[in-house]
Amino acid sequence: MIKTIEHIGILTNDLQRSVEFYTDVLGFSISMKIEMDEAGLSAVFVEKDGCRIELMGHRDIPERSEGIELKIGENTLRLNDHIAFSVDDIEATAAGLKKKGVVFELEPVQLEDSMKLASFKDPDGLLIELVENLRQ
Repeated sequence: MIKTIEHIGILTNDLQRSVEFYTDVLGFSISMKIEMDEAGLSAVFVEKDGCRIELMGHRDIPERSEGIELKIGENTLRLNDHIAFSVDDIEATAAGLKKKGVVFELEPVQLEDSMKLASFKDPDGLLIELVENLRQ
């Protein structure tokens, strides 16, 4: 029986750059490192508040898909593989991330009356969403 997500794995083009982004910008901490020299894989696990992400570097990384575009009001959201993080105050979180150099593709926007959404990309182009649930 499935209990919960153990971790999310992300292939990176530059493992060190991604580790710095997830730790320095998003506030995760390194919890474990794995080196599989024979397989050409290095992995760094980062964690924050029960969320665990495996950042993987490999000698042959394919290009990430650009996905599809959704029109949300006057904004366009490019949707593909992504991670969504829950936040308490999306405007304050976005402002804090902007101070660290994050460029948002979708500024905070309210979707109907149930949630607010914003998005940006990590250094490898993986879409990261911030979600503020308005109904608890």
